Amino acid sequence: MRAFALDAFGQPGSVHDLPEPEPAEGQVRVRVAAASINPFDNAVLQGFLKDRMEHRFPLIPAGDLAGTVDALGPKASGFSVGDRVFGVTSKMVLGEGTLAELTTASTGSIAKYPGSVSDVEAAALPLAGVSALMSVEAAALNPNDVVVVVGASGGIGGYAVQLASARGAHVIGVTSNGNTEYVKSLGADEVINRMSGEVLEALKSKHSDGVASIIDTGSDAPALALLSEAVRKGGTVTSMKGAAAIEELAIRGIKGVNLRTQVTTERLEHLVGLMADGKLKAPRIRTFSLEQAGEAFKIIGEGGAHGKLVVKI
Repeated sequence: MRAFALDAFGQPGSVHDLPEPEPAEGQVRVRVAAASINPFDNAVLQGFLKDRMEHRFPLIPAGDLAGTVDALGPKASGFSVGDRVFGVTSKMVLGEGTLAELTTASTGSIAKYPGSVSDVEAAALPLAGVSALMSVEAAALNPNDVVVVVGASGGIGGYAVQLASARGAHVIGVTSNGNTEYVKSLGADEVINRMSGEVLEALKSKHSDGVASIIDTGSDAPALALLSEAVRKGGTVTSMKGAAAIEELAIRGIKGVNLRTQVTTERLEHLVGLMADGKLKAPRIRTFSLEQAGEAFKIIGEGGAHGKLVVKI
């Protein structure tokens, strides 16, 4: 099978001809139609996780997928050959990824998707969509709560703005130059340009009683600590980067949550149901061929994704 792979850390990667994988117990094999890439995947390619997880070479990156079930492993229940599925591979090793014509995935981390949702839309949804869903759930938003989504034009942020807005929250999107109208189109009531360097001042001037929650997708600990000054007592600060200072926030009566994304069939079904009903739309997506996957990783590494990057297999 054709697959984008690396033979060593730090290489640009190229299309390889590799053996077809066989599904293990509780897995299905998927003929991949599209696969999205995330900042985590770029960290893997650079070797940042080499001491934390087993890596297998040639290393096929990425975990998000959309495609068709091609074969069933032992005790793989709930799916049949020919089912259109999306989700993540959910493996304890890195290198058996989704930038390939075929991959294997656990039945507990995939779900079926209808024909009204395209392969590209489905591939963009799993990790970013579930991360956004878990962030919004952790924020425990009530109608009219003011919530700040930091990184509102990104993959996670784009879904989070929509999910928070659907709960009746007043959403403030924090983003960079040129993304104001896009973030508003997702449902944000206000947009703050983070490049101005006055995000905290803008929040305090417009919401002097404090905001209910901050959903942060990428700030480091010092930046998030500063921004957290805008949160009122009883509020919540969530971080996808482990940057929420839980003990310090608790002193002020604020709940801090550092999230680790857990993709499950149930969460995927919830999200794709919203998308099929027209209540959730895909964020801005750029597509690449398998041969162009290296270009997509370069964009991720330079922080220029501004949405989702999807490789069409």
